[in-house]
Amino acid sequence: MKRSLLGYLPVESPIFSIHPLTRLLFLLVVSAYPMFVELPELNVLGVFFMLYMFKYGKVDIKIIKNYKLAFLNLLFVIMIAYTFFGGYNPSYRVIARLGPVKICWENIRWAITVYIRLIFAILIIIFFLSTMRERDVIVGLRALKIPFTICYIVGLSLRSIGMSLVDFNTIREAEKARALNIDELPFKEKIKKFGLYIVPLVALAVRRSNEVSNALDSRGFKISGKGRTDYITSKYKYRKFDYIAIAVMLIFMLLILIVDVKFGYFSAENSLFYKF
Repeated sequence: MKRSLLGYLPVESPIFSIHPLTRLLFLLVVSAYPMFVELPELNVLGVFFMLYMFKYGKVDIKIIKNYKLAFLNLLFVIMIAYTFFGGYNPSYRVIARLGPVKICWENIRWAITVYIRLIFAILIIIFFLSTMRERDVIVGLRALKIPFTICYIVGLSLRSIGMSLVDFNTIREAEKARALNIDELPFKEKIKKFGLYIVPLVALAVRRSNEVSNALDSRGFKISGKGRTDYITSKYKYRKFDYIAIAVMLIFMLLILIVDVKFGYFSAENSLFYKF
């Protein structure tokens, strides 16, 4: 098993045979997709595509279950926001009334559309963090000729996120060792407990940043990167698959932009869901 930003990935995963630049461009292209495409049907297909990528990359699909509470909270917030504060138009179809508030089908429909797009985007981020390491991100950015200073800051930031997740799991395990099982608590109590995690996580993050800073100073590290060689990038070679994948992704993104900007085909109004 190899450590990724979000967990562990089997060594035999085909993801490791792909150049980091290709993986980084995949993130950028796929992340831009839900930004331009409003059609819920296509975003649902995108969700299934990402689930397939989880299976292809040998990523444990159970990792998504860790975020089921976040998915439910997101759905709750979006439905409340668009249902009660989504505005009103005389052409809207009112399906219920709660005092002065009119609950309209058009607002609920748009809330569902937005939620599907966000689920797709969240799955993309989870997949990226589950399959990338800090060094992969740095190599990908260096391949794009991004300055070393920026690459290092991004890599260090991602590492801190990964270590914060480890700290979070450590706190959860400590709670279980003290006979506190948060999964059995009511929903309201779970929210309170998650709020209490912030203080120890911030304290650990500040302490660790101090340790990293002292370690860099003791080794005479210079963040300017002058005089440094990109030794790590020499360990990664482009394959034929990488060139084909990069070309396909760029063409795909160009087609999305042309179809969306020129024809507006990906607008939500063109969805079959909006015929009802």
